[in-house]
Amino acid sequence: MKSILFCALVLALIPGAAGAAEEVSEESYSYAKIYYDVTVADDGSESNKTTIAMKVLRPDAVEGMKEYPVSYSTSAEKVDILEAYTLKPDGKRIDAQKNSFQVNVSGGRDGAPPAFSDESTVTVVFPDVALGDTVTLVYNRAVTDPLFPRHFSKSYSFSRATLYDDVRISYSIPLALNAQYRNYGLTETENRKDKDRHYLAWSFKNTEVKRTRHTPPSVWEIGDEPTVILSTFPSYQTVAESYGERAKPKAAVTEEIQKLADGITKGITDPKEQAKALYNWEIETLTYVGNCIGIGAVVPRDLDFVLKNKMGDCKDHATLLQALLKAKGIESTQALIGVNTIYKLPEVPIVSVMNHVINYIPSLDLYLDATSGMPFGTLPMLSGGKPVLHVDGYKEGTRTPKRPPMQNTVKIDGAMTIGADGSADGKMTIVMVAPEGGSHYAQQQMKGLTAKMMEDAGEAMLRQSGYQGSVKLEKGVWDEAKMSFTNTISYNLKNYIRVGTPGAIGAAQPFSPQPIARSTAGVIAQISQKDRTKPPHGFNCGDGLMQETYKFVLPPELKILATPDNVSAKTSVQDYESKYVLDGQTLTITRSLLDTSPIPVCPAEVNDEYEAIAEKVWADLKAQIVYK
Repeated sequence: MKSILFCALVLALIPGAAGAAEEVSEESYSYAKIYYDVTVADDGSESNKTTIAMKVLRPDAVEGMKEYPVSYSTSAEKVDILEAYTLKPDGKRIDAQKNSFQVNVSGGRDGAPPAFSDESTVTVVFPDVALGDTVTLVYNRAVTDPLFPRHFSKSYSFSRATLYDDVRISYSIPLALNAQYRNYGLTETENRKDKDRHYLAWSFKNTEVKRTRHTPPSVWEIGDEPTVILSTFPSYQTVAESYGERAKPKAAVTEEIQKLADGITKGITDPKEQAKALYNWEIETLTYVGNCIGIGAVVPRDLDFVLKNKMGDCKDHATLLQALLKAKGIESTQALIGVNTIYKLPEVPIVSVMNHVINYIPSLDLYLDATSGMPFGTLPMLSGGKPVLHVDGYKEGTRTPKRPPMQNTVKIDGAMTIGADGSADGKMTIVMVAPEGGSHYAQQQMKGLTAKMMEDAGEAMLRQSGYQGSVKLEKGVWDEAKMSFTNTISYNLKNYIRVGTPGAIGAAQPFSPQPIARSTAGVIAQISQKDRTKPPHGFNCGDGLMQETYKFVLPPELKILATPDNVSAKTSVQDYESKYVLDGQTLTITRSLLDTSPIPVCPAEVNDEYEAIAEKVWADLKAQIVYK
């Protein structure tokens, strides 16, 4: 809902100081009213009269309440502002002046229609807003061109961390549409059928805030918060077919498409290598742009437009790739997937949980996401093990494959020689293997850097470290076969340690990314959080191996007085070990953290084990080598 976006803005305000005698609410605002009165037509179009009334509870929320934006698609919707006013505590009503409304309309150049977005926004400006006032907006949104002909799906969710005094949702739906609905935590106030229509209504209130802080961030299911969902789709297969009805014709193999596909795959005969060449060409050639033009939100653009502009959204990328593959005799289908933390689809099919489009090649049993920039044959982390709806060849319960376990590794090998004057010469090699994109992303980020940019980056690292000297970065080497990226950092520091006086050296080397420390810090931060609860459906997690080796070659003049004790800690999902070995004037520190968590979703109990080991690891990471 648009209102939730507005609330997020208000919640982001930093609490201000209040006078000693002034009682200030802990909450910034409350919803005095939220009413949705919806009438659905036979073709799925609708009229939605919305009433939003918000009461200002804190002085620092006043500014955020003075404006309220209402956005809509110019080509598919029409919005009429019916009422807008500020209501004072004594009952005085001050109406907003229509000439103070701000209207922003997306359009093309010189009066041409918009190419990528026709989203318009009416921003209502409320007059004379002060603490204790209630701002009220009443408007009607008419959906004149439904996203899917003869269908609609809606969901309304309400946070228990927000105050709601009076929420009402009412629907009038043609019986012929056979709408399904589910209610999670609201009170049903009407459910009747009269002649050819079905009348439904629910109410809700939340007069006490209950903040739920799941640690770590949880996997989510529809119904975790009070929710009502409605849909005329009888099944998720119907959702996929309804999308494909208008998307599949766009993937036709034209003369231009055939010529392009032949040129990209020239000299390549193996179908998998052809698919790879086409995919790589597309991710390197096309950029991403969102599509907010009416039904364009679910209908791909014409491919000649996409090719001419070399840009498009996920549907455009998927449609173009499908056409290019077909031109080479490789059959594929588009597939709908959710880029979110929902791993269980709600019983009633709603479109909003499937917010992304990718490709699937049955003959290769391979999924491709042409907007992700991922290496060929790999999907982003949040796309693994997810429900997926194939537009062609639909099968109930289909999921994308999970990443094979234990493929993520980060290995750091650092060597440093410390001089008698306290200077240090060092080199660090970082090897990252991350099939879900980390290593490839690092390579993509660095390959475009010029020599000057690399030099500037080294100087920035030096400044941030507080040392004097020089730092040199190398672009690194990408090995596609191993899915690895190797990067090197060299440095010379003039003031690494103080000589002639006792001191201590940190048990890591400068400029190391310290992956073990980074991963452990997040868990340590969770431990201190108050009022936290376990995520009810588990949480996203990863597995892999992190290894760090730091070798210090010390000058004869420096005497090591103490080194940390070796540490070993283990749970059912993690195994940590560190060793400190002094051989003459050479000190070698090795650490490893092995994580065998059941990806991509871990049960909530696994986090208890993360916390149990994190405190031991964190203490070891702060260890120091004492010298004189």
